[in-house]
Amino acid sequence: MNLQQLQYFKMVAEMEHFTRAAEKLSITQSSLSHAIKGMEEELNVELFTRSGRNVVLTKYGKMLLPYVTDSLNALEAGISTLRDAIDPNSGMIVIDCFPSLITFLPDLIIQYISETKRLNIRVQTNHQSFTLLREHLLAGAVDLAFATKIDHPDIGCASVGHHELVLLVSSRHRLASQNEVDLEELDGEELIAYTDACQIRQQIDGMFACRDIQPKITMETEHDLFMYSLVAADYGVAITPYPISGAPYNVRIVHIRSIEHVRTLYMMWNKTNYMSPAVEYFRDFVIQHGEVFDEFCRRNRLCGQ
Repeated sequence: MNLQQLQYFKMVAEMEHFTRAAEKLSITQSSLSHAIKGMEEELNVELFTRSGRNVVLTKYGKMLLPYVTDSLNALEAGISTLRDAIDPNSGMIVIDCFPSLITFLPDLIIQYISETKRLNIRVQTNHQSFTLLREHLLAGAVDLAFATKIDHPDIGCASVGHHELVLLVSSRHRLASQNEVDLEELDGEELIAYTDACQIRQQIDGMFACRDIQPKITMETEHDLFMYSLVAADYGVAITPYPISGAPYNVRIVHIRSIEHVRTLYMMWNKTNYMSPAVEYFRDFVIQHGEVFDEFCRRNRLCGQ
């Protein structure tokens, strides 16, 4: 039994007439009769009986009809959902990003919708650590990711800008009155650090190691907001990407001297996975607009831009 036979069965049941059903389906009556006969032979049951010039369902046909109707409706709903999901004007885009980009991404989405007039586009965003973000992108669980670079042959990428790393201290800390510090001033300082699941941890450890600086790590976390709270409570200082939502309560942002204290951000996608038109249009928009994160920072006077 195939999908075509189910569609033919439902049409004959509705029209109660083979000729009219065949006309509605744009096929010959003989083709329709042959399809229904094949269905009856496969099920080993009579589905229709003649009533004058019409046909009506037998009790077995009546038993089958609701299941055929539900199946065809479910299939049609699935097809409709799929078409909607890939429609460039109303499709779904799933994006992972670093928690530190929580303000940037909505701004970029609004810019895209405003300039392209794709008002019905739907975007699902998730904020993840680097490890989870990498896993999701390689597994095809997300369409795009905004983060530091994932080195993998299956991952395509385009640079979107540079995020300054800064020192966060509580307003009561000895360095709170300074606008800039040298990294050496943190030797022996109590430090709240990112966990190893965060790629930024490797970068910060490397910054300290090459200068033989040894801070005292008092706590580790994957979450920027938790880190801000710990700094505000004076549990230690932290090196984080510039908080683009502004200085957290009771926290001072202090710049670090040296141009190396930035991280390059990329938009990334899995080259081996199917990319819907909705995702492709958004990706190409970002690529065409260049370093969109740097532009966001300049527009909002952030990160030393």
